[in-house]
Amino acid sequence: MRKGWLYLIVIGLVVLFVVLFVVLYLLGSSSESALQKITEISIIFLALSMILVVVLLGALVGAVLWLVFLLKDKVIPLLEQLTLAAARVRGTAEFVGEEVASPIISAYSTLAGVRAMIKTVTGKK
Repeated sequence: MRKGWLYLIVIGLVVLFVVLFVVLYLLGSSSESALQKITEISIIFLALSMILVVVLLGALVGAVLWLVFLLKDKVIPLLEQLTLAAARVRGTAEFVGEEVASPIISAYSTLAGVRAMIKTVTGKK
């Protein structure tokens, strides 16, 4: 569906270009040669294309400025909140590691030491 619209736009622009060229050629004076008419028409087309390029560049600069302001207003505060949340998660993980895992590890290491001592004293594997 989108390709159909693209082809239609391209064909329309080519037809507009050809019609504009023919109209400008016919508007030229009869005392000029065909080469002079074509040269003048090409100068007109170059000027029109330069105006179009300037307008498109202006639109591009506007879009970039809009993106910069969007980043400044919305994305940077969001990144700051994510940084705070990551720091909070890191603190929670450290707390759990110190307060929950350390006693369990300590208890298992003590149990392993007792087992090793019993094996040594009794001589059983």
